[in-house]
Amino acid sequence: MTMKKNINNQLSNFFLKSVTYSVRTFLFLICLVSISIKAQIDSIRPSLKTKPIIGFKMETKNFISENKLFRLQELKPYFEYNNLIRFGLGYCWLNKDLSGSNKSDLLKLNALTFFGAYLINFNNNWSAEIPIDFGFGRIKSITNSSSNSIALENKGNYSFYEPSFILEYKGFKYFNIGLGTGFRLSINDNSVYQNNLTSQTLIFRFNLKFVEIYNYFLQLRDS
Repeated sequence: MTMKKNINNQLSNFFLKSVTYSVRTFLFLICLVSISIKAQIDSIRPSLKTKPIIGFKMETKNFISENKLFRLQELKPYFEYNNLIRFGLGYCWLNKDLSGSNKSDLLKLNALTFFGAYLINFNNNWSAEIPIDFGFGRIKSITNSSSNSIALENKGNYSFYEPSFILEYKGFKYFNIGLGTGFRLSINDNSVYQNNLTSQTLIFRFNLKFVEIYNYFLQLRDS
């Protein structure tokens, strides 16, 4: 029993050190990119006067809270100005089985999100994006009682603020893919879920190129 406790303590310490290192790396990247933004700040205002193009992002955000892995799914339509600025809104949701079996303890989360992002273009194939997301929604826990088969539900409010940094590969014709990290500051009703959902996130992105897809179907129609 003591050995198991020591192993758990070592794993917790290792995870804490890993998160601390990751957060320091994330903040360092943000500082470097902020210098680049400051150097190009004069180009933002003229870009907002250009005609925007439409895009659509699908993102998966993984994070750990209280030694449990959570996976958020996000859908995000947006407008992009001059390949430099993006603005959009979206919807995110989470269905997390906390019991490990039979969904006897289920946590649900959904939120409406808003975001703005600055793009740094390295070349034709690679870019970096610095998004800032915030949103608000609802959080709900569902507990099934084994004795009388009655589901107990608790509902409350949920909100978050998340700056992030994402590298995006643009070499594919009709979509981009990206990988990045963020830090989500969350506030939720403790009567629904007592643990803190604030955590660093690992982000996977799939980004559709609507203009290229639209032009492709136009060519099919005219051929």
